[in-house]
Amino acid sequence: MGGLLLRRWRTLSAIAPPPHAVRTAVHAFVRPPLFHTIPSTGPNGVLISRDGVMTQFRDFYKTLQHSALVDKLHVMSERPVFESIRVADQLVSIGSTFLAMPPTGLEHRVTEWMETARYLRAAGGPTTLAGYLQDVDNLRCSSGDIVVLPTGIAVAHGSRTNAEAHQVLKQLFTIQDDHSNFEVLTLEQETDAPPLGDYFGFAGNNLLIAWKDEHGLLAVNQYQKLRPNDTLQTVFLEPGCHFFSFFGTDATNDIIVQRGYDRSIESLIAHGLNPIPVQWSEMDKLGVSMRSAVLIARFLKVSVAGGLQQRTRLRGSRWQAHQLTGTTSTAPIQQP
Repeated sequence: MGGLLLRRWRTLSAIAPPPHAVRTAVHAFVRPPLFHTIPSTGPNGVLISRDGVMTQFRDFYKTLQHSALVDKLHVMSERPVFESIRVADQLVSIGSTFLAMPPTGLEHRVTEWMETARYLRAAGGPTTLAGYLQDVDNLRCSSGDIVVLPTGIAVAHGSRTNAEAHQVLKQLFTIQDDHSNFEVLTLEQETDAPPLGDYFGFAGNNLLIAWKDEHGLLAVNQYQKLRPNDTLQTVFLEPGCHFFSFFGTDATNDIIVQRGYDRSIESLIAHGLNPIPVQWSEMDKLGVSMRSAVLIARFLKVSVAGGLQQRTRLRGSRWQAHQLTGTTSTAPIQQP
C-alpha cells in the first residue's frame, strides 16, 4: 500500500483540470453483439427478441453519435460472447486517468480487455492503464460503482466494491488544499442494489439523477449528509428507467433516457435538460444498462484514430426537446 503513496502525485496530476485550462475530448467506445450470441431468454426466463436487441443497440449508439454527450464514437468489433457488450466493465476514466478494474471473477474476459486497450491506444489514449486497483490483494471493485461528480467521485460500498478499494481510491484521488477540493465519497448499498451508476448519476451543470426507489433515495440521502452545503439539485426518475449521462468538463444538457418513462422525461425537461428517448426494453430484459454498454474515455486533445470505425458527432445535428412527441410509441427514433 505504501507504493501507492509514492505514485500518488502522478495520478493527481492527471485529474482533469478546470474547463478554462484545457479542453478534454470525450471518446465513447461501444461493442455490438453478435446475433447468434444473444440469449433467447433473460436471467429471469423472459423471452428475448434477438432482432429487437440488434435494432435497439444500433439505434442507441446512433443516437449517442448525434448527441452532444460525446465528441467521437468508436464502434469496436464483435466478440463471440454476449457479455462483451458491457464494455464499461474494464475501466473507469477519472479526469484523464484510466483506472483499470481488477479482473477477479472476470478472468475469462482478459483477451477482450486487451483488444479494447488497443482501440484506446489507436484513438489517442494511453499506452498503459493505471493498475493501482490490481496491485492490492483481496481488493474488489466494479467500474459501475464509481460515479464521477464535479467535486469528486461517489463510490458504492457493497458486494461488488469492498473497503480495500475505497482505501486505495481515497489515497489516490483525495485532494484538500487551498486551491482545489476533490473528495472520494463512500455510499453504502443494500445487498440487492444494482451498480451505483445504473441508478445514480450526474447531468447538465448541477443535477444529480437518481431512481426514486430505496436504492436511489438512500444514495441521495447519504450524499446530502456528506456534502450538506452542496448546491446540486436532484432529479428523481421512475425506478428501472435506464439513462446515460456523465460529468464532463464541457457541460451539455443532453441525456439519453429509456423510452416509455414519460413522467421521468417530463421531470428532466422541467429541470432544463434535453432528454433523448430510445428503446431499451430488450436490453433491459437481458440485464444490460445503458451505462455498462458505453466505455467513456476523456483525452486531453482530439486525436485522429486509424483503422477504426469512427462515428464523429455532427455538431449541427442536435436533438431537441420538441422531438419528444409520441414517447410511448414503439417505433425506433428517426435520425435527424
